[in-house]
Amino acid sequence: MKKSYESMIVIKPLSEEETDQTIETVKNFLTEREAEIDNVNIWGLRRLAYEIEKQSEGYYVILYFSLEPHHIDALENLYRLNENIIRFNVIKKEKN
Repeated sequence: MKKSYESMIVIKPLSEEETDQTIETVKNFLTEREAEIDNVNIWGLRRLAYEIEKQSEGYYVILYFSLEPHHIDALENLYRLNENIIRFNVIKKEKN
C-alpha cells in the first residue's frame, strides 16, 4: 500500500539546465516506481545555514508523493549517489 511522503533536496548551485535535469532525474525515478507525485515545490536558491561541501548556497526543492515504502531505500540511495544533491531528507506524512 502506498504511503505519503515529503522529501526535501538541496542541490548545488548549478546552471538552470543542470538543476532542472537533477529534478527530472528524481521525478523519473519516482514515476518509474509508480509513485504519484502530488506536488513539486521549488523554493529556488537560498543561503545555507552553514557550508556544505564548500557551498554556501543551495537550490531547495520539496517533493510530495505517494510511494510503496520498500522503494524509499532506493530513493535515498539515488540521492546519495547523485553528486549534485548535497543534502536530502524523506519524511513519512501522517494521515489527517
